[in-house]
Amino acid sequence: MTEKDPTAADIDRPITANRFVLSLDPNANLKPLGIFTELTGISTEVEPVEYVASNGDKGPMNMKLPGKQKPPTVVLKRGKTHNTALWAWHQNVRDGLLKLARVDAHLTMFDSEGNRVAGYTLHYAWPSKLEVSGMRAGASEVLMETLTLVCESITRADM
Repeated sequence: MTEKDPTAADIDRPITANRFVLSLDPNANLKPLGIFTELTGISTEVEPVEYVASNGDKGPMNMKLPGKQKPPTVVLKRGKTHNTALWAWHQNVRDGLLKLARVDAHLTMFDSEGNRVAGYTLHYAWPSKLEVSGMRAGASEVLMETLTLVCESITRADM
């Protein structure tokens, strides 16, 4: 069986994902952290720097050049579980154990049929924030957990 060449329609089709799996570097002997139901966002940013250059007899010319990169962030949500791996990972950061806390993390996105649709590697990632949503006694909603990850760099994995 031969694999067909992707058409422009295949390449430009929006990705849909219904679950997100976060796992840590297998070389660090850490288990996958679990399945998340929401990706609030992946954010990368390079701050623009204004530069005024001489344009000869035409006077000064304003330019914008790439400046300092901000650390990429990823925000994930899931229903709170009994698994305490996220809390332990975040506690390493709080305790100043950065050699344990900063690891390569892999975020894999799956569609509703279980096919991988996208993946990212978060280099030297660590949990900067772990939040458990508020809830009233007797309420029927699911207790949610929100994880904010910061990393040095992020790369898109080929699917």
